[in-house]
Amino acid sequence: MEVKMKALLVAGLLAIGLLMSAVAKASDIEEVIVIGANISKGHSDPTYDNSIIEALDPTRVYQPGGVGGFVGATTHGTDTKHTTVYRNGIPVNDPGSGWYDFGTETPTFQTLKMISGPNSALYGSSSMAGTILMEDNFDGNNFFTKAGDGLFYVQGGTESWHLSRYKGSNGSVKTDNNEEDWFENVTLKTKTEIGNWKVINVLQDYSYDYDSCYDSSFAKVNTCTQEGVKSDLSIRNDWFTAGYSLNDVKHNTGWSAKSERYFVDANKEVYKDLILGIQNQREYYDDKYDYHTSFYANYNTELFGFGYRYEENEHIYRVGHSHNGWNISFANSFRKPNLYERYGDDWVRSNPYLKPEKGKGVEASYVGITAWYYKFEEGIDYNFATSSYYNIGKYETKGIKYNKSILLDQGNLNVFVQYTDSDRIRVPEYKTRISWAGESQDGRFDYMVSYIGQFEKGLEFDGRPIDDVTTISLYTGYDLTPRHRLGFQISDIFDREFEILPDYSAGGRTFTLSLDLSL
Repeated sequence: MEVKMKALLVAGLLAIGLLMSAVAKASDIEEVIVIGANISKGHSDPTYDNSIIEALDPTRVYQPGGVGGFVGATTHGTDTKHTTVYRNGIPVNDPGSGWYDFGTETPTFQTLKMISGPNSALYGSSSMAGTILMEDNFDGNNFFTKAGDGLFYVQGGTESWHLSRYKGSNGSVKTDNNEEDWFENVTLKTKTEIGNWKVINVLQDYSYDYDSCYDSSFAKVNTCTQEGVKSDLSIRNDWFTAGYSLNDVKHNTGWSAKSERYFVDANKEVYKDLILGIQNQREYYDDKYDYHTSFYANYNTELFGFGYRYEENEHIYRVGHSHNGWNISFANSFRKPNLYERYGDDWVRSNPYLKPEKGKGVEASYVGITAWYYKFEEGIDYNFATSSYYNIGKYETKGIKYNKSILLDQGNLNVFVQYTDSDRIRVPEYKTRISWAGESQDGRFDYMVSYIGQFEKGLEFDGRPIDDVTTISLYTGYDLTPRHRLGFQISDIFDREFEILPDYSAGGRTFTLSLDLSL
């Protein structure tokens, strides 16, 4: 019966999209112009990046739990559930947790577009602080391999498929034991194009060792394993997108969770620069489910952009302005409670009366300088006394950052500095990345030296201080031929071991060698 319901749902969603095809001129939601927003672009490169999050925030080269451990986007000092991630045109934030876990991903040359600021008017719930648009690339016949200290990574593919295999050691995830913990990932990506339609499927199978879990007798052990399957299917053309996402995870302690989402978006340009759209989603978390429909509009003039969305009985507005290098946007936003927050499990009590998180924000940028202020209401947090989620009231985050690349005769200097004043825990007050890149006269040899720092990260939940991060790394490459590139990397040159969080080690000098072939 459930399978039949899902099949009928997908058929219904496709019918909605077909009804929108009357007007030929339309636009993919990822290509809709967001006037006034600060938009940055990134590219995951396994030669340099050990995780995808580095392509979004180059100061986050170390994560709690090491490679494979949870990594969520924390835009401008906000919560991980306040940034929506779209993959190949469909939203992939987990319906159960509300965030997207980049930690189980490996860099496979994905392109990323980061649109900061409140974007709920266009991208819906959870886009309270920003939106990340991730595209899986298929760049022709290629082969890449990387090996080093406790690491082996190989990937390759064509214009229609891509396969990768990763295995890496984190040493011991926590500092209270010497057990070696590993992360493994196999990812298969396929792309099919039929006329104007593009079908992309991403299938991941991974396993991750971690510490500090409880076995069936409630004894604390370090032999913990998480195994999971993630799948994302996207079918789209210029005016219509349908998709399905799955996150199925199991732990050796007996705990498991399964989340699914069916999604459809159809939009068209009904008048000059006026786009109207409709979205429908059905979300599952174990045996719980939710479905909702939303309507949105986006209109642009030469200088101003206006957006509106109606979803979950919420009215969301956005206005933006761009002129002579200036960008400024004002908006309200919301995040509906995810299924786990509302219904819980054997350990967390349900709270069906949770209200959506709401927020207001303003962001302005000019020539590499960006300033922002967000104010959130009805924030959702966990109450240990009642073992349930509840609305905690108001909190704020504000800050300013500078990001500029300066091209000099001897090379390229990039300076990134950010100050953040946030009520959220674990957010560094100051963070910076300073890099210098150069190359030989013939262009065959290149190098980059990068310094990264994160300071004043505050206190952990139990009151313990969180270490600062300071590390310097060197990246070099040599083009053996126009199609063969050899890379070498030294991470944390001065071997500055530290704890990224209390009891979670990070840093330590490592060496890796890579080979990139275009066939």
